[in-house]
Amino acid sequence: MTGKPRIRVQAGTRHVSAAPALPAPPRVSRPTMRYLRDDRAGTLSMRRAVTRDIGIDVRQSAERASALALDFLQNCGWIAGIADQVVVDTIGTELHLNLRPDLSRLGYDEKESSDWCRLVETEWRRWAWNPSECDLAGKATVPEVLDGAVRHFLAYGEAIGVLSFLTAADRARHGVTTGTKVSLVAPHRLPYRTSEFEGLQDGIYHDAIGRPIRYRFRFREAGVERDEDVAARDAMGLNMVLHVMDRGATPGSVRGISPMAPIFKVIAQHDQLADATLATALLQTIFAATIASPEPSEQAFQAIQTLADTEPPVSWSGSPQEWSSLVGGVAADLIDVWGQRIDALKGGGINLADSARIGHLGPGEKLEFHTAQTPGDNYKPFTTTMKHEAARAIGVAATSATMDFSASTYSSVRMETATIWPLAVRRRERIAAPLAQGIFEPWLDEAIASGRIPFKGGYRAFLANRDRVCWAEWQGPAAPTADDYKAAMAAKIRLEQGLSSLADECSLHGRDWEETARQRARERAVVVDELGLPDPFQRMTGGAGPNGAAADGRREPEAA
Repeated sequence: MTGKPRIRVQAGTRHVSAAPALPAPPRVSRPTMRYLRDDRAGTLSMRRAVTRDIGIDVRQSAERASALALDFLQNCGWIAGIADQVVVDTIGTELHLNLRPDLSRLGYDEKESSDWCRLVETEWRRWAWNPSECDLAGKATVPEVLDGAVRHFLAYGEAIGVLSFLTAADRARHGVTTGTKVSLVAPHRLPYRTSEFEGLQDGIYHDAIGRPIRYRFRFREAGVERDEDVAARDAMGLNMVLHVMDRGATPGSVRGISPMAPIFKVIAQHDQLADATLATALLQTIFAATIASPEPSEQAFQAIQTLADTEPPVSWSGSPQEWSSLVGGVAADLIDVWGQRIDALKGGGINLADSARIGHLGPGEKLEFHTAQTPGDNYKPFTTTMKHEAARAIGVAATSATMDFSASTYSSVRMETATIWPLAVRRRERIAAPLAQGIFEPWLDEAIASGRIPFKGGYRAFLANRDRVCWAEWQGPAAPTADDYKAAMAAKIRLEQGLSSLADECSLHGRDWEETARQRARERAVVVDELGLPDPFQRMTGGAGPNGAAADGRREPEAA
């Protein structure tokens, strides 16, 4: 029995089309709440910045910054003017000593304390204005030393004064009375050298708690550079090195950096813009004058030269010699016409060197001038913005930097003064006043020790109370005012309303109220008591009643 044959049949396939893919949902950019979110251009990501100790930044940049600052101060006129304004705002002609000691525990009453203060202030001013007595080199006064210190602060971010004491033999040889002398040292004479193992940081040796012990200067003597260590204090505790800087601007750094560092690029851009503008202005003064003529150009002359090679037309009935003669005559006539026009231009053309002359041009000719073109008049607003930025960084009024008062008003000047003047006062208290105080204290110490200035209890009592005795204020120039009359009336109202005192008002003008009051008393004694003249300090009274009051009567006019 045969089995049933089996045949393998390929199963059929059914093609099923795939489902269409769904579109991806759009990505929605959601705002992210975080700092330093950048824009699509990556403005912040392109700006590289790191976080590190500010002392490292100062150490790596200070020398280059001081070199640039000195270059701009010496070669840029408006920056030099800003520096002068900074010196004037900070110091004026001098810083006046206003001694404020606490002598109540030393047996002084109010009158004795006031008399002693006047004596010290008088002797100090006499010493400070004598270069032979105050300056080691015998060349500068104390106000000039302070002026130089402010300029050093602008260039280096710090100022350094070194105190010296001449022995009796040295004083006799130089013909001076006092031994205390001061020298202003350029900060680059204190090189940036660091050795943490020795405690040397940026040229200054420090103790375990970070207080300066001595300074390693590099002096030049007889053409040779030598290093010399100067102690920070002497055996009596007086400062021998006066190192002043704005430590609030660079906290944690032992050295300073020029306050002009943030605007170096602005100053350089201003100079570059000024040079480019000057070059454009010079090009505009150089012009070219051309005459546009309808006459044929060089191609026409070349065409005339090829007239002789021109074949006669088919319709020409003459001989070849006659054709050549005709063509030559046409070329000669054209050349004669252009020659006559050139001769006419030579005789009656345009001469730009003549001051007054009527020029004649040929028919169809016109005179054209060509000058250098400037893309736009943006110089003044751009430079004004640059100077405003520089003035704000250094700390002077914007109008002082630009010297443009055309848009100033009373209110704008008052607001400008109210904004900038506190910076000048702060600069005085951080830079100039500490240096002046550092010079005053050893001078007073020597004056009391030598007996030139008497003191109850002697030198030992002074040493035990040096801080109380040496306490002083240093008054600078008065704040500028937009209207002196309005400022005086405001001071008058403050005094009358009890909102101010004579000391407050005099300090605003850089004066000592006690000295002012005594001077007024002396002047009144001479003017009124001795000469019998009217009292210049008495309040003026009006003619309508006492103290200028109106007389009693009707205040309103009668109705018609």
